[in-house]
Amino acid sequence: MTKIKMIILFLLSFQFGYSQEKEVSFDTNYIKTNDGKTTIEINEVQELIYTIFSLTKNGDNPNIINKETAYYKVVQENFKPFFQHEIVLAFDKLLEENIVNFILLPGNAYGFRFDENKIVATNVYKFPAKGIGKYELKENPIINYISLLEDFANKSNFRKFYKENKSYYLSLKKDYEKFAEIAIQKKWIESKFDTRINSYRVLTSPLLGSINATHTFEDNDFKEILLFLPTIKNDETKSDLYKKMLNIRIIFTEIDHNYVGPVSEKYKEKINSIFNQRSIWVDESNKGTQHYPNPIKLFDEYLTWSLYTLYAFDHFEKESVEFKEIMNNLNEIMVEKRGFIKFKEFNLFLLEQYKTNNEIKVEKLYPMLLEWSEKQNKL
Repeated sequence: MTKIKMIILFLLSFQFGYSQEKEVSFDTNYIKTNDGKTTIEINEVQELIYTIFSLTKNGDNPNIINKETAYYKVVQENFKPFFQHEIVLAFDKLLEENIVNFILLPGNAYGFRFDENKIVATNVYKFPAKGIGKYELKENPIINYISLLEDFANKSNFRKFYKENKSYYLSLKKDYEKFAEIAIQKKWIESKFDTRINSYRVLTSPLLGSINATHTFEDNDFKEILLFLPTIKNDETKSDLYKKMLNIRIIFTEIDHNYVGPVSEKYKEKINSIFNQRSIWVDESNKGTQHYPNPIKLFDEYLTWSLYTLYAFDHFEKESVEFKEIMNNLNEIMVEKRGFIKFKEFNLFLLEQYKTNNEIKVEKLYPMLLEWSEKQNKL
């Protein structure tokens, strides 16, 4: 498996790096406007970034850029004449330096907007994407490239293109409303955790490949999740129920990281003592498992995916063909493709405990789940 594919498939949730520069600023007006809201957005400056990525050599990979749509073909027809523009070459070098720049550049672009032909700061998200793992940015890279981004946008008539495709973007947002049910997910998750998050923002793009990422930001007693997600998978050969279950799974397993993390920290010592025996829990020949380098990240990935099973148990018909298919798919992905070799047993044990009391808070399940996990180390 190539390095690019490895990161795309397994870098499913990440924590942005830290520096002294403030990440966000939520003022009273922003809070009033967004409190209690779930927003689906195809942001204009982010779409500019993805468009430029689609022209780069290092972005020419279906796992990074979604090349399976008519929209991609139209993007190439419109912008291919500018593939030698200085910003395209600069971004190509950044992707070559580290592929996680495919996440960090659009992540930081969310802090900017167009004002006529100029790109200006929103002063809300100031430096949200500082790094992933050991790779950390010292300053917001968008600031350094604003003049080149403006030049590319102006010469290529990007803003005109973006406006002409707004009806298409709207259809993608409607797909989210139909197949994602994010507000319902939020209600269920917050019935299972004490954590409360004020606002969800889904940032998507028809050019986005298999990247999923999330982080919670807090300022002025207001918490907001940013979810970087591909557009809805809409396989016409599948039933609407299956499509709904699949898309919810993709989204849910990102959202719940923001709730699981704080609870796992309370049990960190116990988790460390159990999941440091990595060979029992992951197939270490599967290079993707390297993106979960410590016990708590490993445990959290097990749990966040298993929690989807509990959600599905509460919301979908257990005897349906779709339910059985999606559960088989879940186990296959985690065990065979991702190398989490104990996932099927872990998942089943958690579900059996939940069946006895489906009103229970997830934190109450931790002791019995960790006790079971400890026993696996002794088998």
